[in-house]
Amino acid sequence: MAFTFAPLTNNFSIDYIIQLVIDDTGRADKLEEIKRRIQRALMHHHLKDYYKKDHIDAIYVFQTPGQLEQVIDTTLIINFRNPSYIRKFQTVDVNGNPIAPTTEQGDLKETAPEKAFDGYGFDKLNVFYRSGTDIKIRSSTPIDQVFMGYYTFPAIEPIANINSWIANEYPTLIAATAKRRIFKDIGKDDEAKSAKEEEDEELATLQTNNITLEAH
Repeated sequence: MAFTFAPLTNNFSIDYIIQLVIDDTGRADKLEEIKRRIQRALMHHHLKDYYKKDHIDAIYVFQTPGQLEQVIDTTLIINFRNPSYIRKFQTVDVNGNPIAPTTEQGDLKETAPEKAFDGYGFDKLNVFYRSGTDIKIRSSTPIDQVFMGYYTFPAIEPIANINSWIANEYPTLIAATAKRRIFKDIGKDDEAKSAKEEEDEELATLQTNNITLEAH
């Protein structure tokens, strides 16, 4: 399939969305606003749910190994949004001998900070909870690293480097969202309503086609 539109950002998906918006609004003079609207639309739609395509599995290694209590600094994880699970990841046995990497019987349960104690006032074990930008872990056994799953925010800056599966697979959804706001701003309510209907249809298609996961 060939397209003949100007490479405004040198990002094919974004340039295609920009052209869709310009074609339908006739407002090439609003290019910078269109770019901002596209970025906001991408953030808006990625955050509508916890999509499987926004989920990452990774190993997190602690700087101080062998502790019963550990802290994950989420500011060190690029575009971190929310954890889905955390499991103790073992590569040595209780005697320090190497073993095949395993997460067997290593599940950590998420809890609220105020529920991190049992009915007798003692710390609950094998749990994790959010505390600001940290995830705090209490384990019944020393841990060096964990295997964790988490959701990410889309990276929308700079616009030329955006790599969004929604932009790639559902460009008309992002274009419709951007068009709706632009039409509303310039007082074209009928066109804004039409763009909203298009947006709703495209969003329904996205949600039908994509698996969402339960987040804690």
